[in-house]
Amino acid sequence: MQHLVRFRTAEGRDGHHIAETLEEGVAFVERLRNTEGSSEVELFRLTAVPIEFKTYYRVEVNGAEVPTTPAVAPTIGLAHTPPATPAAAVDEPATPAVPTSSDVLPESAAANGRRLFSRT
Repeated sequence: MQHLVRFRTAEGRDGHHIAETLEEGVAFVERLRNTEGSSEVELFRLTAVPIEFKTYYRVEVNGAEVPTTPAVAPTIGLAHTPPATPAAAVDEPATPAVPTSSDVLPESAAANGRRLFSRT
């Protein structure tokens, strides 16, 4: 296992030395103290840290504004009460959305029985 010796020289410069064994690191620390006069010395054990790379996709919209919804602050310890809705809004049925020209399938997709974004 490797060890790292971090030290400051007598001139005030920071330095480091990698030793292959603990004994080699201790011998280097002794040499720094006895011959170089350095008293600011640290000895570290180097161990590998297991890491893993994961795929991350980020979507960016170019040239179009994306409406953002304001974040609602969480209320801790309070009972949730839904906002009051007018009775007229509850009684009226929702109107179906009218497809725009971009929602219509191309002729070739409709002709061969395949839909956009389908797995068939």
